[in-house]
Amino acid sequence: MAGSDYTVRDLALEVQRLMKLHGQDGPKLLEALREPVRRVMQRDLASEGVKREGNHIDNSKYLYYDGQMSITFDHMPKGKFIPPHDHGVWEMMAIYSGRLKHVVYDRQDDGKKEGYADLKIIDDRVLEKNDVAIVAPPSEIHSFTALTDDTISMTIVGGTYKPDRKYYNAADKTYVMRLPKQTGIKQPAANA
Repeated sequence: MAGSDYTVRDLALEVQRLMKLHGQDGPKLLEALREPVRRVMQRDLASEGVKREGNHIDNSKYLYYDGQMSITFDHMPKGKFIPPHDHGVWEMMAIYSGRLKHVVYDRQDDGKKEGYADLKIIDDRVLEKNDVAIVAPPSEIHSFTALTDDTISMTIVGGTYKPDRKYYNAADKTYVMRLPKQTGIKQPAANA
């Protein structure tokens, strides 16, 4: 298949195959998905999909959803900081356009003290067009900020997000449990 002939459905079938093969193993999934993700991102994904309610953003579309796995197309508002949070499943972000500061954390404490979390940064970089990153248990905590107005990611989620998540304050070594829509993160004004 030529790159532009590789469809989202082709990618979804490949993700399902790789999930059976690698389970939740983030590094193996990342390596195996690089080429299929690159191929599908050669398409004009902006013209595909169905609007959905995003977790932290207003402009998001399902490219694929089957109840066990989803592929979304997400426009990230420039400058909006999404604080460190967990998912309960693996998530891969592939940058379709723009630039995104992406930080992955590893939890250093044993998780036994309610409201306390000692996070260590294990990956801190700027992702650009065609770059990919994955967060997977046990290192499934990440934060991100779009650096340009045109930052769009294609996000693949290998399961169902936890309905409530931990949102971390790394500097204070604390966390709170929240539904993603209850984080207090506000969309910046259109002129901001």
